[in-house]
Amino acid sequence: MMSEGPWQTVGQAAGQTAEQTMKKVMRQAGSKARQVPSRILLIIMAAVYLFPLLVIVSNSFMAPGEIGRHYGADYDAFDNALRGQTHFVEYQLIPDRVSLDQYHTLLFKTPAYLDLFLNSLKLTLPIVALQTIVGAVAAYGFTLWKSRYSDVLFCAFIIVMVLPFQATLVANYLTAQTLGILGTRAAVILPMGFSPFSVFIIRQSMKDIPASLFEAAQMDGANHVQCFLRVALPLSKGGIAALMILTFADCWAMVEQPLILLSDSSLEPLSVMLSRTGQSSSGLIFAASVFYMLPVVWVFLYGQKYFEQGIQLSALK
Repeated sequence: MMSEGPWQTVGQAAGQTAEQTMKKVMRQAGSKARQVPSRILLIIMAAVYLFPLLVIVSNSFMAPGEIGRHYGADYDAFDNALRGQTHFVEYQLIPDRVSLDQYHTLLFKTPAYLDLFLNSLKLTLPIVALQTIVGAVAAYGFTLWKSRYSDVLFCAFIIVMVLPFQATLVANYLTAQTLGILGTRAAVILPMGFSPFSVFIIRQSMKDIPASLFEAAQMDGANHVQCFLRVALPLSKGGIAALMILTFADCWAMVEQPLILLSDSSLEPLSVMLSRTGQSSSGLIFAASVFYMLPVVWVFLYGQKYFEQGIQLSALK
């Protein structure tokens, strides 16, 4: 019986390689086929969530006359003569004629909107800064303070964190009134600046830092301030960035706090006045909404990488 030649061996190897390649291709095809329903579901969900955003952006480029023709009936329904009649809002994604009249009116003919925008910044930025500083310092203390009372105190922080704003509204109002800051921006900034949520987020990042790093820094002569600034903060930047983005988005959209704690309407942020704009001028509501959401979108896109790291708590594993 003749032995197998080299060409026969090569042919068998090539056949086995082709068979393995075919199986791999079939497995990949089956995997992609199973992913199709999930992708379709995700596309449908994304379309549902993006539809209101598309309506706002596209309608902000409509002329005032076209806005009144499509959405005027919604406001006419409040007229006593038209009550009981059926009115339908006509949504339209593509304007008949692209116009910048709404933005021109908003930015150049209505300076009050710019003042409201600045009011939002004057409230949001101090709150973000205060929450970051207080949260980082408190989280550092909870990370290094090893005691039987530390966990109990941290659980108390968590309980306060899950309480709704309405549960602490009366206490915040009375405290601001006692301190003499009721009606000022400090009445809004101080209660929101000392937030248990900031302590929780940053502590989740700091607790993953090995204790040996702090011990090594202390052996080199570093005190707690140096350990905090040179070890804890750099290794917790993911959690800090996530906190800053979430706090900015939350404070930028706050309505109840300034509405109750501020007595002067000239100090109110844009979020409070936006609903009143819709009642008085339906044409400006879309342009004002686009103008209102731009800072949040910019902050999220700028810190998206660090935001994902903070949410996954992967600053150091």
